[in-house]
Amino acid sequence: MTKEIFSDHTLNLMKGFVLENLEKYGEANAKAILGRLLGSNPDLKTKIKELNQEINEVIINFSGLSKEEFKELHSKYTAHLTKMPAKEKRKGLPKLKETDRDYCLRFSPSPSGPLHIGHSMPLLLNSEYAKKYNGKCILRLEDTNPSGISLEAYKTLQEDAKWLTQNNITEVIVQSERIDLYYKYANELISKGHAYVCQCPSEEWKETVSNKEDCPCRNLTIDQQKERWQGMLTDFEEGSSVLRIKTNMQHKNPAIRDWPAFRITEEEHPLVGKKYRVWPLMNFSVAIDDHESELTHVIRGKDHLTNAERQAYIFKYFNWFIPEYIHTGRINFEGIKVSASQFCKDIEDKKYTGRDDSKLPTVAAFKRRGINAEAFIQYTHEVGPSKVDKTVSYEEFMKAIYAYNRTIIEPKANRYFIIEDPIEIEVNNIPDNIKAEIPLHPNFPERGVRKFKKSSKFFVEKKEDIQDKNYRLMHLCNFSGKDFNFISQNPDKELKTKTVHWLPTNEENIKVLVKTPHGNDIKAIGEPALKHIKENDIVQFERKFFAKFDSMEGDTYVFYETHK
Repeated sequence: MTKEIFSDHTLNLMKGFVLENLEKYGEANAKAILGRLLGSNPDLKTKIKELNQEINEVIINFSGLSKEEFKELHSKYTAHLTKMPAKEKRKGLPKLKETDRDYCLRFSPSPSGPLHIGHSMPLLLNSEYAKKYNGKCILRLEDTNPSGISLEAYKTLQEDAKWLTQNNITEVIVQSERIDLYYKYANELISKGHAYVCQCPSEEWKETVSNKEDCPCRNLTIDQQKERWQGMLTDFEEGSSVLRIKTNMQHKNPAIRDWPAFRITEEEHPLVGKKYRVWPLMNFSVAIDDHESELTHVIRGKDHLTNAERQAYIFKYFNWFIPEYIHTGRINFEGIKVSASQFCKDIEDKKYTGRDDSKLPTVAAFKRRGINAEAFIQYTHEVGPSKVDKTVSYEEFMKAIYAYNRTIIEPKANRYFIIEDPIEIEVNNIPDNIKAEIPLHPNFPERGVRKFKKSSKFFVEKKEDIQDKNYRLMHLCNFSGKDFNFISQNPDKELKTKTVHWLPTNEENIKVLVKTPHGNDIKAIGEPALKHIKENDIVQFERKFFAKFDSMEGDTYVFYETHK
């Protein structure tokens, strides 16, 4: 019998999990119970067939219990669950595979537009692992495809990557500056008989690949291949020839069979112009650079699994050390389209003011809004590398980032009032001894207070909709919305007041403009104490949100909303 295979502890846990499932959901899910058992004891993975059999038997036996029987067994077996040791929460990033080399990782975007939210996790995983092992993190700009490149991105990608990694970019490589190096290795592969120039028409090549046959070009002599290669570099027409890496034409994956390494393109490159007409394709240049940079580990999306197999041929032909390639799942964002090239186009079309427009999900925009790089770093440590693809709403993802950021900026942010759409009210009979002095920060009294002139007239927001109930002017006093008479000074739960923030009408209030992530910019008046803040200071507008002081536009103080 299967139960003889398992310990009493395992069987008791199994029964507890089944009973717990039945109580919560009305039926037991065998797959979920199996998962919990394997989580409690990974060694059980060798007995999955027997486990499934035993789980299903227990489910059948327990599904027809009377209420009294269920209660008795539930009390008996779920007690074992409380004795299970809590799973220790991982602290920091999981360990990488050890190496006797100096740790070196890289992040490799195309300079097609600004660094954005989709780049943040891959960049920070590589950067943070480099920190963890006192290694290097290289920023490599992959620009061997002349089309779709933004000249501005060469500069901004470096700036934004350095900011997000907290200056942990140790080297910057631009692939278009290394074409001669790629030619050198291409020549070596041709000389070794590992690469050849193919001139088969596209349809003919597809048929050759499909039939798992060698194309006629493959078996030409090395001298003939060198002659063809020289022709590619000088006068062969675009589209007439490609340099292919010899692999295995019998390979089960057609994408691996003699994959292309170089092609001819006459398109002018934004950085190097028409200096070169033969350009490496991604798999070739990546393999060469990973070797030249002495990478030990590469963390990238699992959509590169086939590419890793292609690139392995280069490493094998040169007898090079192969880095540890770690392929992670992709985060797909719902509710927003994330594309560097599209952002670049939209900026050119004046849909956005620049890469740091508050409405964009770009690193530059996050920085301008006052979202700290450390918030993204903490999130990266919490989530770590995962092989599972995830689909999350952009809003939910940002809520997590905001939560980390809030703990960073809350102690630093002094408090101030701003009033949108102000209306004037007058509160009668406020005693002379009530002072309008409010702490800049409730937890740091040493920072001082904001002092307001005594007044009975106040600006409040129109949306407060003052009616026949009690209100509290925040930090000041309570009043009746029925007759606008003063009631008392201190907070009083029995009054059931609604809190409103305010500004005296007799102050030299300032003009405020807040740029928001949603594009509905806010015009308001702000308290005079805001005149003393400095550029890039982060404040909290009470009862509203955190914001970063950006600049002056005439006599208007311009802020960028951070988050609530």
